[in-house]
Amino acid sequence: MLLELVLFFAAASAATTAAAILGGVRLRIWAGLPLGIVVLAVAAGVVGYLMQDLNTGIVLAAVALGATLLMRLIFRPWSWIAAQLFTMVVLGGLSYLAYAGVLTFVEQLGPLGTLFSLLLWVLELLALTLSASYIFEICDVLGRRQRLRHRVDPDYLPKVVLQVPTYNEPVDVVGETLRSLARVDYPNLVIQVVDNNTKDPKVWRPLEDLCKELGERFQFMHLEDWPGYKAGALNEATKRLSKDVEIIGIVDADYLVDPDFPKAVIGHFADPKVAFVQTPQDYRDWSDDKYLRGLYYSYHYFFVVTMPARANRNSIIFAGTMGLIRRSVLDEIGGWNPDCVTEDSEASLRMLGHGYQGVYEPKAFGHGLMPLNFDGLKKQRFRWALGGIQILRRHWRDMIGAGTSLRLNAAQRFHYLAGSLQWFGDLLMVFFTVLLLVTALATVLHHELPVRRLAGSVLVIPLVFLVTGVLRALWAMRQTSRSSWGDALRAMRVWFALSWVVSLACLKGLTGARAAFLRTPKRRDEEAGWLHAIRSAKAETLISVAGLLGAIGMVVASPYPSTMALAALLLFQALAYANGPWAGLAAEGIELTPLRRKFLTSGQNVGDWPSPSRTPGAVPVVLAAAGVVLAVLAVLGSPSSNQAPSAPILPAVGAKPTEQPSPSSSPTQQPSVAPSPSPTSRSSPKPSP
Repeated sequence: MLLELVLFFAAASAATTAAAILGGVRLRIWAGLPLGIVVLAVAAGVVGYLMQDLNTGIVLAAVALGATLLMRLIFRPWSWIAAQLFTMVVLGGLSYLAYAGVLTFVEQLGPLGTLFSLLLWVLELLALTLSASYIFEICDVLGRRQRLRHRVDPDYLPKVVLQVPTYNEPVDVVGETLRSLARVDYPNLVIQVVDNNTKDPKVWRPLEDLCKELGERFQFMHLEDWPGYKAGALNEATKRLSKDVEIIGIVDADYLVDPDFPKAVIGHFADPKVAFVQTPQDYRDWSDDKYLRGLYYSYHYFFVVTMPARANRNSIIFAGTMGLIRRSVLDEIGGWNPDCVTEDSEASLRMLGHGYQGVYEPKAFGHGLMPLNFDGLKKQRFRWALGGIQILRRHWRDMIGAGTSLRLNAAQRFHYLAGSLQWFGDLLMVFFTVLLLVTALATVLHHELPVRRLAGSVLVIPLVFLVTGVLRALWAMRQTSRSSWGDALRAMRVWFALSWVVSLACLKGLTGARAAFLRTPKRRDEEAGWLHAIRSAKAETLISVAGLLGAIGMVVASPYPSTMALAALLLFQALAYANGPWAGLAAEGIELTPLRRKFLTSGQNVGDWPSPSRTPGAVPVVLAAAGVVLAVLAVLGSPSSNQAPSAPILPAVGAKPTEQPSPSSSPTQQPSVAPSPSPTSRSSPKPSP
């Protein structure tokens, strides 16, 4: 019966995905319910055909219909198809886990085989849980017909300061930002430029002169050798503000701000329970380049899917730039935390935990510049991911309801816990890739690994999950961002390209509490751009080549359907990691307009931060050594065979990396990736705490 469950819910999730993509996700119940029944009938027919037992398929369809009804009652704002999609994906994952768990103990694997199989089952559990969190966000946004709105009082006009933190920012870039702020239409406004640890006076002195030129609305402060990174600088800047400042806003040094910000959103603060308001972080100067278009939509996803889903339950993050925060609440929680590299999202968790509300305003009021330098992008994503793990380490007790310092409700705990855990999708991808590489090596050498096997019709399940997951990711991006299929695919490739970097950040966050920043290879004199791109992504390139060779070797050594399924999964992993060098090469090919040339030396572009620290340079070596040891032990410790195994192990239900549209100063990621293009692991399409 477990096999029938797995096949039915896999077919039902695939068919419901197709129905949603073809326009059914927002159908009213009078149209969505009949469509859902037809979809379940198709899944019942698939099971009846494969198992020669139509009655079982009909019974399972009735169970699925009842489960969807229950889900629809729990999430009343959702459409029927959205409720059915989420239900089928969750039940598909649970049925697979049940099947794999039983198989682990039914097969006589011995102590070592049982242990390895249990570890594999735990990895699959984590991966499928992350997948469920992504599909929940998609259903909650695309399947919801009505949006929650917070009232704005247009007559509420408190004194506001907009802080512009800078570090090694050329005046040509920051000057445009400051001039846009000079045009802001707000009666009681101060612009505070906070230069933090810029060493060269030739860089920060012109900023000081420009602030004097722009008038008394502008204040400039330069902090030399100041501790605490960006958080420490902002804490000091806040202390120096006059007592009558009630609201503080953050604007990155490369943003052009609309004249109606913050006036258009400041009225939310008339409600004394509102602690912060976040608007989307948007970007400019990207539409002429295909790589930049993909990068833009990879950022955008967070603000059109993740943040709206969180906003439905008062669980948004404060993403820093283009956000406003109530000064009294910031003081109440003790200011920005200098021990967290994503101090903004960490502060929002504490504010919500003190009983306050965060408001998400979906209209963008400013446009910044995205990193042109792929090394800078990797440093930025490393920082976001590391910050997400730091938040998890610091607040995990409160996220699971066992802490006493924060008063979070169940929905807030869910969103913040899921957001932090989503970063681990990329690390799970590494583990699954290692398992697939070990499997390939064992297959080529005609050895058998001591791990449970999947065989027969269930072998198609990983590919079904993988294909439908990819389609859901692309569909969600197209629906929310109005992107083309090509741009959506390029955005996904950017998520994949950052997967290895996010994995390193996860390991660093788990093994060290202190801040660390990614160190990338410096470009050598006269070094060709393509060579630097490959050298900067050598780990991803090696993994990709190994995966490609492993997939070919598996097919040649054991040309059976089961091996083909595993080879396809390994090939997918290889192609995913190949996006690392692709992104580096694509970034090298960006046409440098006058604006982009100005931005090249910006700290925002190169990813530098004011306080250097030790970097996790040993992490790749540790990972590689662990993989080699695992492979050697697995191959030498298993019996050899003169024939290729007819049903190699299937180490995962599918695997992919997913991070996390992304705020310019907070994790979160994002992110990951995103809905998960597969039910196992993903690169966060967005930064998420």
